[in-house]
Amino acid sequence: MWADRERVCRLPLTMVGMSDRAPAVVGDDPSGRRHVALAVRSRRRMLDALRAAGRPLPVVELAAAVGLHVTTARIHLRTLEAAGLVARTPQPPAGRGRPGHLYAAVAGGAPVEGHRQLAELLAAALEAGDPDGPRRAEQVGRRWAADQVPELGDLSWEEALGGLEGLFDRLGFAPRRIDVDHRFRVALDRCPFREVARSHPSVVCSLHLGLMRGALSRYGWETAAASAVLEPFVASELCLAEVPGAPPPSGSHPLGGD
Repeated sequence: MWADRERVCRLPLTMVGMSDRAPAVVGDDPSGRRHVALAVRSRRRMLDALRAAGRPLPVVELAAAVGLHVTTARIHLRTLEAAGLVARTPQPPAGRGRPGHLYAAVAGGAPVEGHRQLAELLAAALEAGDPDGPRRAEQVGRRWAADQVPELGDLSWEEALGGLEGLFDRLGFAPRRIDVDHRFRVALDRCPFREVARSHPSVVCSLHLGLMRGALSRYGWETAAASAVLEPFVASELCLAEVPGAPPPSGSHPLGGD
């Protein structure tokens, strides 16, 4: 499984930030929520199925239509609902027990397949024959961070790392913190942009690198941002984000502050 690790390039990372657990640190962008929701094929299939049905569907029927377990379908529906792409209404009571819900696609949502194609085209345009493509993608990621992360230069080391981990969580990466030897390291088990990243890794992963570096910079940890790295696809479904180094025992800013 780890054989892929030998073929992985290490990319520097820099800005990130957005978290349900740290709303004071991270902004909220409805368009970003839709982008994340539509980046996963299963969610696009569910949205297509709801549109094709032409009527609200219970989760059991929808899960069967797209070949998913009911629990998995419920998780995806929560993401789609939070993005404003799906609406939920209670089912009429039928006997004992708590009534379930019906789900319907929200009218006027962006076409799912069109969203995927647009992402592919934009990534391909940055990548095709342009040695500066990854650098420009990282700059885009930094601009994204500037839109999402307030400039907070007085955060502690742990607060900054918490904001970074929270951003990954908010974006749908399912992060697991696995610090090693005083290095902040997070396993990203579920990249919501995986399909496009596999086709255009130098662009998509560089964009995420820029997002991470930008967030750390805005948290006040500029030097830490410059040393951050991203290891894409160390296994078939796993990427690693890491910020080497650790603050001194005093907790002051050793990697970018005074």
